[in-house]
Amino acid sequence: MYKSVFSKYLSVISLVVVLGFLAMTLLQVFLTAGALAHSKRDLLHENAGNISRHTVLAATESVLRDGQVVYQLDQKSLAPLLHLLADTIDATVLVTDSQGGVLLSSAEDTIPAGKAISHSLLEQVGKDFYTVGMLEPLLDERQYIAAEPVEINGLTLGYVFVVAPADAMSQTLEANLRIYVVSVLGALSLSFCVLWLMTYRFVRPLRQMATATRRFAQGDFSYRIKVKGKDEVAELGDALNHMAVSLSSVEMMRRSFVANVSHELKTPMTTIAGFVDGILDGTVPADKQAYYLKIVSDEVKRLSRLVRSMLDLSRIDSGELKLGRVRMNLTDALCSVLVSSEPRIEKKRLNITGLEDSEKMEIDGDYDLISQVLYNLLDNAIKFTNEGGDIDIRMHRTEGRVHLAIRNTGIGIPANELPQIFERYYKSDRSRSLDKNGLGLGLYIVKTVIRLHGGEITVRSVEGEFTEFSFWLPAAGTPLPDVQ
Repeated sequence: MYKSVFSKYLSVISLVVVLGFLAMTLLQVFLTAGALAHSKRDLLHENAGNISRHTVLAATESVLRDGQVVYQLDQKSLAPLLHLLADTIDATVLVTDSQGGVLLSSAEDTIPAGKAISHSLLEQVGKDFYTVGMLEPLLDERQYIAAEPVEINGLTLGYVFVVAPADAMSQTLEANLRIYVVSVLGALSLSFCVLWLMTYRFVRPLRQMATATRRFAQGDFSYRIKVKGKDEVAELGDALNHMAVSLSSVEMMRRSFVANVSHELKTPMTTIAGFVDGILDGTVPADKQAYYLKIVSDEVKRLSRLVRSMLDLSRIDSGELKLGRVRMNLTDALCSVLVSSEPRIEKKRLNITGLEDSEKMEIDGDYDLISQVLYNLLDNAIKFTNEGGDIDIRMHRTEGRVHLAIRNTGIGIPANELPQIFERYYKSDRSRSLDKNGLGLGLYIVKTVIRLHGGEITVRSVEGEFTEFSFWLPAAGTPLPDVQ
C-alpha cells in the first residue's frame, strides 16, 4: 500500500510522541506512588513514636507486695490525644498491652477495647516497624501499619499501632493520575496539531520538488519552487531552481548547437556534392575545374575543423582528454601559428606588433593542445580585427609563470556578454555576421585546455576599440596541480 512521505513522517513522529508521553505517564505513576508511600510511612512512623512517648508519660508505677514493679496506664488523659491524631492523619490508632490486647482505640466502633492482635504480628514489631498487610484478626483489608513498642526502663509495657487503609493512597494516586492524564491528553492534542502543521510545511516543498523534476524531465524548465526560510530543504529548492536555469540555458545552447551543426554540415556537403557532380558529368568546364576543386578542398577542411572541434568537446566532457606534456617553447609555437595564418593576415593588411624582442618562453605542456589554443585565439583576433587594424602580442615571464596577451582592434565585445564568452556554444550577437563558420566551441576549448595545464585565461574589451585575451601557464619545471 502506497504511503506518502507526509503520512510516514506524521505516523512515525506521532508514535514517538505517544510513546514518550506513555513512558512519562508510567514514570509519573511510579514516582508518585513511591513518593506517596514514602510520605505515608514517615507520617505513620512519626505519629507512632509520638504516641509511644505520650503513653510512657501517661503510665504510673505501683509496687506489689512481692516487690515487683508494675505500671498502670492513665487512659483518660491519653484517649483525647489518640482521637485527635487519628482525625488529623486519617488513620486508626491503637494502644495494646504486652500481649496484644487492645487497651485504647481511636475507632471503638470497629476495634473495641478487649480485642487482641495476633502474636505472629507482635513478634515482628520492633523499633520503627512498618509493613503493608492485614492487621489480623482485627481488620480484613490491607493496611499501612506502623508500630512502636512502649518501653520503660527496658520493660515493654505494650505497643502503639497506627494503621491507615491502603486503598486511601490508591484513591489519591488515581486522583493525581486523572489530573495528569487530562494534562497529557491536552498536550498530545496540541502536539498533534503543531506536528501536523510542521509536517505539512516540511513536505510541501518536497512535493513541489517532485513536480519540478517531472516538469524538468518533460523539458519544461520554466517551473520554479517557492523557497522559504534558510534550512536544508530551502537550500535544496534553491539549488533545483538554479539547476532549472542552467538546464534551460544548456537546452537553448544545445538547440542552437544542433541548428548550427546541421547548417554547417549541410552547406559544405551540398557545395561539395554539387561541384563534384558538376565535374563528373562535365557541367563544369575543364578550365574551371581547378577553381571549383579549390572550393571543394576548402569546404572539406572546414568540415575537418568542425569534426575536430566536436571530437575535442566529446573528449573534454567524457574526461578522456589527457595531456602529453613535453618541454616546449611557447614563442616558437606562436610563431608557427602566425606563419600558417600569414595569408589571412596579409589579405586584411593587419599589423602584427609586440614580438620583435620576444625571448624564449618554455613551458611543460601538450604541444598539440597548446598550439590549438594559440590558433583559436589568433584566429579570433584575425577574424574580428578591422581591415588594416592592429594585433598586438605581448609575452613576459614572472616568478613561475609565463604570460601571453593577444590584443586586437575592432568592434569589441559588449560588457554584458563577457561573462558568457567562454561558455560552450556561445556566440556574441555582434560576431554572427563575421563568424559564420564558428560553433561557439573555440573559446570553451581554449579555457578547458589552459585549466588542464594549471593556468588561467581572462578577457578584457572596450566596445568599438579593442579586445584582449590574456592567459598564463606554469613555467617549465614548475610543479603542476593535478587538475585533470
